[in-house]
Amino acid sequence: MTPIVKLSRRDFIRVSAGAGAGLWLGFHLGARQAWAATPATFAPNAFLSVDASGEVAIWVVRSEMGQGVHTSMPMLVAEELECDWKAVRIEQAPTDPRFGQMSTGGSRSVRASWIPLRKAGAAAREMLVLAAAVRWGVEPRSCHAEAGKVVHDGSGRTLAYGALAAAAARLPVPKDPPLKDPRDFRLVGKPIPRLDTPSKVDGRAVFGIDVRLPGMLFATVARPPVVGGKVAGFEDAGARRVPGVRKVVQVPSGVAVVATSTWAAIRGREALQVRFDDGPNGSLDSVGVERLLSDPAAKPRVVRADGDLEAALGAAQTKLQAVYQAPFLAHATMEPMNCTARVTRKGAELWAPTQAPTWAQGAVAKALGLPEASVAVRTTLLGGGFGRRAIPDFAVEAAEVARAAGAPVQVVWTREDDMRHDLYRPASRHELRAGLDGAGKLLAWH
Repeated sequence: MTPIVKLSRRDFIRVSAGAGAGLWLGFHLGARQAWAATPATFAPNAFLSVDASGEVAIWVVRSEMGQGVHTSMPMLVAEELECDWKAVRIEQAPTDPRFGQMSTGGSRSVRASWIPLRKAGAAAREMLVLAAAVRWGVEPRSCHAEAGKVVHDGSGRTLAYGALAAAAARLPVPKDPPLKDPRDFRLVGKPIPRLDTPSKVDGRAVFGIDVRLPGMLFATVARPPVVGGKVAGFEDAGARRVPGVRKVVQVPSGVAVVATSTWAAIRGREALQVRFDDGPNGSLDSVGVERLLSDPAAKPRVVRADGDLEAALGAAQTKLQAVYQAPFLAHATMEPMNCTARVTRKGAELWAPTQAPTWAQGAVAKALGLPEASVAVRTTLLGGGFGRRAIPDFAVEAAEVARAAGAPVQVVWTREDDMRHDLYRPASRHELRAGLDGAGKLLAWH
């Protein structure tokens, strides 16, 4: 039910006179303050607009890496907004203070956005309904929204959202708009085709590795083979003779070969002669890792202790004991790790398949000695993330290579690079004991 809002003559004129502009409504996930009105800004972490044509643009702050947030996030807004789903346009949000902290992981996107995004759509809906009621001079409760328009129940008159956008933008924003009963959902919970499928099928979709900029070069990096290692020296004469190679530059992560194509950069790296200092981990291998994990001197931390374990094991008819070990494992993203960067004296711009654009923004700013506000991260589609792309090392590396090269550069990791230089899931060792009674019931577990 839309509440009755009393407007002064001045407010009525201000609302009804607005034309040509759009309704801009920003919202911050979890924020409690009132949303501003023209343009409406509510410490935004996601952003919604309705233009004069009725097109609804929804900014998505989560990274799309195959899980469908380019459809699920807009559905939450559109469900409450009661807009025409076919009129929805999706935009990936760039790093901007209005969008707050941007990160994707832990399967939290829909859970964390369920109420805030619905409230954002509901607030816009209430403003549009009220704008129509003011124009018609009727009670807001006698109107309802559906399919991108407001309908007056008594007369059947309709006004499209586009025609109401400017007037609605001048209305006070409801602080706690009513949400729909789930029984009335039209989109949520229904088999809605994903919005990003057509572009992925016909090749229009832009993943990080698809980014192309004027004058862009490509690079690969020769990195120390051991974690904690560093470059001790290198000879680049052979690399520079490879057709297409433009520069060979040292950066904190290793030695980058910059070329006119990724293939030329890879061939140049193969011709590069680099000496590495392996550092403190040079002698560590799988046997050494296993020895560390099985060290009897290591004191385990007791997380929980219930009952008398040894007594229960002693009374058990069947005793079981097993050791499970898992090695360091790479995340193995499907799209090769990559990032494109352009660095100037005024700032940096990155096109990155990242799960955490604001983390990348902060890390790049720190590495380059720039204010965060001067670093822009544009999140592309991700060919798999698995947590790996939340870590900003690959974005920092691309920015450092671009700065050293003096040109826009796309740094591409080969599959071998990814396996050798991933940020691995830790190796682990699990020693388990259990005791069962005669019926196979568990008596003890350690």
